[in-house]
Amino acid sequence: MQGLAPSTRSCYRSGQKKFFEFCTQLGKLHQSGSPCPADEWTLCLFATFLASSVQHSTIKVYLSAVRALHIEQGFSDPLVDCLRLQRVLRGIKRTQGDSSSLRLPITDDIMMVIFRALDLTHPDHCMFWAACNLAYFGFLRSAEFTVPNLASYVPAIHLGVADVAVDSHLSPSCLRLRIKASKTDPFRKGCFLHIGKGEFPLCAISSLLPYLTLRGDASGPLFLFRDGRPLSRALLTSWLRGILSAAGIQGNFSSHSFRIGAATVAARNGIPDHQIQALGRWTSSAYLLYIRTPAESLSRLSKQLSLSAAH
Repeated sequence: MQGLAPSTRSCYRSGQKKFFEFCTQLGKLHQSGSPCPADEWTLCLFATFLASSVQHSTIKVYLSAVRALHIEQGFSDPLVDCLRLQRVLRGIKRTQGDSSSLRLPITDDIMMVIFRALDLTHPDHCMFWAACNLAYFGFLRSAEFTVPNLASYVPAIHLGVADVAVDSHLSPSCLRLRIKASKTDPFRKGCFLHIGKGEFPLCAISSLLPYLTLRGDASGPLFLFRDGRPLSRALLTSWLRGILSAAGIQGNFSSHSFRIGAATVAARNGIPDHQIQALGRWTSSAYLLYIRTPAESLSRLSKQLSLSAAH
């Protein structure tokens, strides 16, 4: 059971439940009461059944859940050499089309829009602004600074007050953040992020320290509303979209947009690729997918392509 991350097990449970219900209705349960082992045709039918309610990407996750169920029950991988199933999945993808909406970056300009929409004399607004700055300057993934609910809070995984430190209480110039677990750190070795001072009001240090004064050093998640609720990804995204919608900024923004925006602004301001990779703790070149190059920057390249002809 520990071979899968808790989040993966939780995700797989939904797919395995769907598969069990599907096989029950189709009369494809074995005498043991299990749908395993399943043949390729059953998997083709299952994928086709799912296509009317979920996207291609979710179907692939559900099939991975079925594979996990087979492994746990001692059967071989049912997805190996399934050429017909692969064709069915390709057909589903072509039929559904690309419904993915590109997540947009929260750049420094949009951070200013968020700042102007908040009243920092209000504790919850102060907390939200601190979270936005930490997410932006720390290139954080949403799971690294939000918590679904208090019951889900695990001190060994989630951020707490003790995970934040500054180099000086009188005149801080560097903030050290301890990340205890992340997507690319399955063994929870942890790491430290070092964030320097920005230009007010865009500054993780100047936004986080006032919030910590209001919050106090009580145990629990780092970011808490005054009523005791933790800042969850859903609440963060909802508040963020509300602010941007009121400002007339449309598009698909989410908690992950801070990470995308930080990479985009870093590239725009000439920070070398290897440093962007280090800042975002990317272990591969996947960080390049996060950099959004503005259309006007691309259009200006045409002039450079014609310079030699002009001379």
